[in-house]
Amino acid sequence: MKLKTMFTRGLLLMLLAAVSTWGKAQTVNVPFLCIEKTNGEEVKVPITETSPKLYCSFSTNSEGQNYRIFMARSTNKTVVVPCLDIKQLTTRKFEVEKGDVNANGKIEISDARSVVNHLLDLKTDPFLTETADIDGNGKVDITDVTAIIELILKKKNARTVEEPVPSREMVRSAAIKDDYIGQPLKIKLASGDSLICELAVGFSPRYENGEVVWIYGDNEDYRLRNVKNILFITPEQSLAAARQALTEFYQAMDGDNWTKHDNWCTDKPLDEWYGVNTNGMAYVWSLTLTDNNLKGILPDNGVFTQMGPMAGIDLSNNKITGTIPKEWERNMTFEHLLATNNQISGELPEWLFQIPGFEKLDICGNKMTGTIPADIVNLMDKKNALDISGNDFSGEVPDAVVNHPQFHIMWNFIIPQRGHLTLPTIPGFNLPVYDLSGNKFNTTDIYKNNIYTLIFNYESARGDFTDRLKAAYDTYKSKGFEVLGLMVDDAEKVNDYLYTNNISWLNLDPASFLEIIGVYYANLNYINLIDNEGNVVFSSIMDDKGTKEDIFGGSTRDQEVFNVLEEKFGEVSYTPYTSTDYSHDGEVMTLQRASVGNGVDIVFIGNCFTDKDMAPGGRYETKMREAMEQFFAYEPYTSLRNRFNVYAVKAVSPNSEMYEGCKQAITSDEKAFNYARNIPTLIPNRPLRVNIIYNAYNAGRSFTWMYEDHSYLAFMMDGVSRVLNHEGGGHGIGRLYDEYVEEAGSVASEEEKARYEREWSENGRGANIDAHADVSQTRWAHFAADDRYTAEGLGAYEGSNTYQYGFYRPTQNSMMRYNNAPFNAPSREAIYKYVMQESEGPDWTYDYETFVEFDAKGREEFAAAQSSGSRSTERTEKAEESVDKATLPLPPTIIKGTWQDAVKNPTKIVYRH
Repeated sequence: MKLKTMFTRGLLLMLLAAVSTWGKAQTVNVPFLCIEKTNGEEVKVPITETSPKLYCSFSTNSEGQNYRIFMARSTNKTVVVPCLDIKQLTTRKFEVEKGDVNANGKIEISDARSVVNHLLDLKTDPFLTETADIDGNGKVDITDVTAIIELILKKKNARTVEEPVPSREMVRSAAIKDDYIGQPLKIKLASGDSLICELAVGFSPRYENGEVVWIYGDNEDYRLRNVKNILFITPEQSLAAARQALTEFYQAMDGDNWTKHDNWCTDKPLDEWYGVNTNGMAYVWSLTLTDNNLKGILPDNGVFTQMGPMAGIDLSNNKITGTIPKEWERNMTFEHLLATNNQISGELPEWLFQIPGFEKLDICGNKMTGTIPADIVNLMDKKNALDISGNDFSGEVPDAVVNHPQFHIMWNFIIPQRGHLTLPTIPGFNLPVYDLSGNKFNTTDIYKNNIYTLIFNYESARGDFTDRLKAAYDTYKSKGFEVLGLMVDDAEKVNDYLYTNNISWLNLDPASFLEIIGVYYANLNYINLIDNEGNVVFSSIMDDKGTKEDIFGGSTRDQEVFNVLEEKFGEVSYTPYTSTDYSHDGEVMTLQRASVGNGVDIVFIGNCFTDKDMAPGGRYETKMREAMEQFFAYEPYTSLRNRFNVYAVKAVSPNSEMYEGCKQAITSDEKAFNYARNIPTLIPNRPLRVNIIYNAYNAGRSFTWMYEDHSYLAFMMDGVSRVLNHEGGGHGIGRLYDEYVEEAGSVASEEEKARYEREWSENGRGANIDAHADVSQTRWAHFAADDRYTAEGLGAYEGSNTYQYGFYRPTQNSMMRYNNAPFNAPSREAIYKYVMQESEGPDWTYDYETFVEFDAKGREEFAAAQSSGSRSTERTEKAEESVDKATLPLPPTIIKGTWQDAVKNPTKIVYRH
């Protein structure tokens, strides 16, 4: 204790000398952040190499209203000012006495504490070093530290004389109200140029090597120098500028002829202008005008910067020309540019990839030229963030791109152009994965052990390709040929297909594959052939010159891979198995008889099943029973099941394959109906309802033919799945229409709307679509007004009946949209009506309350599916999203006449992909 007392007294004695030295009128130039208010007041915050940090946050006034506040937080002080009170920020140097950290004209305990904090944190920028050099010997040593500690000790022992320094600038709170979230800034540089930014992104001044720099957000490598001032733009100024800029953009892009231009150039709030999103800001946060018939040259006259610090723009699938506007370089918050399938030309500017927060670019399918900038590597580490394919870039691909570790996954977004790019060596996937049996391996090992390895996606490969590949594999396997199949699908379905077709090639486990590739998988709709050095020698996504193929528009380049294989291994000699025993052909199976009502007949018939599948209890019977269970898997069919007679008829096909030269049992509607006529117990004078289940994998898109007597043929090209519920249960019995969009940008004409209105009034087709945007005028208005159906989210969602615009659907998702959610209320009601009318006879009448009571399970099922995360939440909920043509069915076709007419004048089945 005595030693401690003596030490403390000694420190206090030393303190006197320290204070006399430190407090002398010696000065130093200190940098400050100056916050200039609109009333002329100025608040100063010292700048060091670590502070202040700037923030935009919120507070609440005395009336409970929100308003934005600006905070500048330094080591010993936090300044808080309402954003509406700030005119601008500047940085200047002031001459202050050594040690006067707060520049208030006197040295206080807060100054000393600040210096000590910095010393303990080993912060030694020039200002603090000089200020803390109490003995003036040109360095900060233990003597200076001891002196400062003595000063603090003395102050702590004399709090009665300590003059308090406020740690916070008090904010006036009465009558302040600010409805907006973000604070737009205009950054003026000494050069005369200006940038736009958003305060929330984060700018903070630092003092480095004798000058003040502004550091952008979390990116410590991005610095702004020679900043003259930073202006705070008021909401009134920002909104007025954005409104004027949007109007100019509308005029430049032929806005009067846009597909949709609701509220543009009106005095309505900007968020109500079609495609404009402010996200609660006083400016345009993002602009989304995809598939909207925009035409014209992209303006580059300040229009986009006047819209405010925009995060991104999506102008995909329009008719836009011109070049990428250089003014986007001035927007420091610009994050994404999506402009696929336009006519944009010019070179791809390097500055685009140097915008600090830029993270996504998709300009696929334009007319851009020049060389590929090396800076695209800035986006290659991000998944699904880059697509520049389908342009006309030329020259060499930069080494930084080719050597990037993600190039083996991302090359298809870069290399396929219009044939003028010098093609580099393209690597195959280098992936550590598992096969379906749980064996771990690396794809590169497979390449090394074979002459050629083919990688393909089952979901994008047509049935005839898969069948032909099987023949090639059986022939070439012993010669050094391997296949890697990729499939994200039901595991049982995958294994069933592989077992049924006796396929022994490698198949990747979807989970392990997706864990590595993730969102890239959606773009693997092509075939790669890879040599034993791990390089791609053939890809169906482009030809040998690198010209990009339209893989969604009917390209047959996937078949050309067989020419490459034949050149290496010789011709394939393959004769598909052909049935010889037709004794079971036409044999009838009664799967279920109705126990309530007069009975409603439905029939299941298989196509592409050979005689080997027809044994009692064999594959054919198993599949037909699986189909029956799938048909009744969803309400209202589950509860109505006891009203159905269910039959299956055996159809022996010569071959199970579907490529050229192979034959199937059912090739027209006549043959399908004739198989059904073998059933002796069909109820006379009733519609003939036939569901055709295919044995081939991915033979094309499923579809339904609807006849005028309410008969139907539903063709399930992928076998037993929820597509059966969509086709047979929805189109066939329910007479429903599709709720998806077939072609992006499609607009239903007034004639089309009138035609479908007649279909509804005359034939009862289309209970689940409507041309009215007002839900109170739709065919399901009675459900929308019924509180018992609130959980279903009934409304008028645009994008239905295959059109993006003009038709509306009742719910965000349902069985008639993506095949993966239950039927919605209008669909359930329609199905219920038709089944009950046929089951009960002509005297039956519909009663709404009786249906609502019956529909309790249907409401419960639909609500449960929504809460469990069906595709209504997994997929983007934009009405304009187009159908995935590789996996979803075709729109139904209405065939004139009855099923008897079809037998007399048959229609040949034509498959579409």
